[in-house]
Amino acid sequence: MTRIARVLRLVAWAGAAACVAVTALAVLAPPDASSAVAATLSTDGLPHAWAAGIALAVAAASAGALAELARMLGRVEAGQPFSAAAIRHFRRFAGLLALAAALRVALPPLATLAAAWREGQHAVRLAFDGGDLLALLPAAVFFLVARLLDEAARLEDDSRSIV
Repeated sequence: MTRIARVLRLVAWAGAAACVAVTALAVLAPPDASSAVAATLSTDGLPHAWAAGIALAVAAASAGALAELARMLGRVEAGQPFSAAAIRHFRRFAGLLALAAALRVALPPLATLAAAWREGQHAVRLAFDGGDLLALLPAAVFFLVARLLDEAARLEDDSRSIV
């Protein structure tokens, strides 16, 4: 189990770094840049600065979640899968993952409404992607699992104090 945890920990750290790097590349690269490596920021009609802010917020929450997952896997690798530290990191992972999913669902429509209001428009067309909404489900399940692990750790502490 420690070998798998080590590999997954490295993958989580690489994913966190890639998330930040690709988002930064997409935000900072000029839209007409022609290079060997390119990342594109999809603005969906929003001002570039607003779309960049949304992308950076989602990337920061996602990278934070992956970093907490890597830290939790470090505890698993050290042979402490149910320690208070491992559970704390898993809870933070679940919370940041839920935050990233919520930001991805909520910020684009809110920014679209704000842009329309700013331009004096009285009608706005909003679209929600089922995939984005579906991403909230695993995040909620992970958060529930973290709460269950908290309760299991508390019960284990209680049982140790009785004996």
